[in-house]
Amino acid sequence: MEKRLRSRHINNIHRDLRQLRDIGLIQERTKDGAIQKKDGFTLYEKTPLARAVAISYFTGPRKVNKTKLPPPPRKDKGKRPRPLPLPSDKEILDMCKKGEGQTLEFKSAGTDVRKISKEIAAMLNTREGGIILYGVDDDGNIQGSDVSRQRFDQPLQNSVKSSIGPAATISLKAVTVIGYELLVIIVPPWNRKDVYHFDDRVLIRKGTNTFAAKPEESRKLHDGQYVI
Repeated sequence: MEKRLRSRHINNIHRDLRQLRDIGLIQERTKDGAIQKKDGFTLYEKTPLARAVAISYFTGPRKVNKTKLPPPPRKDKGKRPRPLPLPSDKEILDMCKKGEGQTLEFKSAGTDVRKISKEIAAMLNTREGGIILYGVDDDGNIQGSDVSRQRFDQPLQNSVKSSIGPAATISLKAVTVIGYELLVIIVPPWNRKDVYHFDDRVLIRKGTNTFAAKPEESRKLHDGQYVI
């Protein structure tokens, strides 16, 4: 057993440590408010509250003989939501009048792509995903994009790739509304398999805001259950 643990890939060890942290079993070791590291790796320590987690949480699903053991009923039955469609110019006008919501976020022209990636990561962990309108301020006023779709696509995709894990696929479209070109980012619904991290943190969108997932919410996501 000890030999097998020593032979595990370092990426698998980091993944297990993040899962233990997300569910509240361990926490980063800090000193004077700073996270301690050794040889470039974060140090962890046990949390005061002891909990038991089944080893199957880390080993993944096992193959079973369907003729002998039927699969357990899946929670949250129903059809998986489809990606939100690209809204028309008239639909975008209505969206701007109604304001931001669970599946809609406004971003002014010039917003840093990392801030947009953070919103994407939170939407990826929710039932319906969402839409981000780039070129609209927080009050729903249409300003227009300060960059073309072609020039905006690469830095956005690079930011998503570097800050969100596992790999996520989003779409970027351009729509002209009352003479202004807006960029529309469509985030797909959660696939109920991957739990997306932004800079090693699980984020969830609730209403118009983005929050770090609580330990119990993170456990639900890892169990394939919707939080919102």
